[in-house]
Amino acid sequence: ALNPTFFNAVVKDNDITAVPLCLPIFVGVLAVSALHEAGHFVAAKRHDVKLGSPVPLPSLQVGTFGSITPLRSFPSTRTALFDVAISGPGVSMLVSMILLVSGLSLTISSQSLATFPVVPAATMKSSFLIGSIVSVVAPNMMIVPLSQPIPIHPLFLVGLAGLLMSAVNLLPIGRLDGGRACMAAWGRRPASPISLLSLLALAFYSFSGVSGIIVFWGAIVSLTQRLPDIPAVDEVTGVGDLRVNSYIALSVMALLALVPFPGGVGPI
Repeated sequence: ALNPTFFNAVVKDNDITAVPLCLPIFVGVLAVSALHEAGHFVAAKRHDVKLGSPVPLPSLQVGTFGSITPLRSFPSTRTALFDVAISGPGVSMLVSMILLVSGLSLTISSQSLATFPVVPAATMKSSFLIGSIVSVVAPNMMIVPLSQPIPIHPLFLVGLAGLLMSAVNLLPIGRLDGGRACMAAWGRRPASPISLLSLLALAFYSFSGVSGIIVFWGAIVSLTQRLPDIPAVDEVTGVGDLRVNSYIALSVMALLALVPFPGGVGPI
């Protein structure tokens, strides 16, 4: 909407023919969300776990928060539960990172910036992880005043939306992907206080008003996802160090995606 050509056409001239320019971003965000869900279903099929139909969760800030995908059968082991939980955000986070880097690379090498979407420079510092990537790939963007609009390739915005969607779903709370993975990695008893503390931290962050995403996500989680999920048939056997370490690594990336870069503000 900050692109002057798009803004003038839609707002001043009432010309809706410019609206289809949003379609690449719209389709891209839905595609990343679909890959997220595909990751869950592939892992579920491998471990013979039945999943319910995904319920999409729209977002005013990033298009979608993903979907609520309920378990319809008891996972045979904690490993099965872990793989089903982590496969979705793992796939979407990896794809989003590739899109972020690709979008930045195409932006700095493009000769047609006037056709690109425009966002405030503050977007580059809205997340520590995003700011770190931008600092490496396109460092000049980090010295632009926060309020200045800058053109950016649509792939970057798709990657940004996918990264934030993956990050909020990896929070170790209740029936979220992160909550299921936490329960599988360390067991039901340690996961309960971790979920409670994470929910309290999410509530505190929501009331601070720093991030619109966290406010809406906190409300959704509190109403629908705060309770623990169904147990595995074998709740005793662990998932192994490799899976635990991969979960820790993804959780750290999720937190870095949700905290602002120094000098910036919270995510969108």
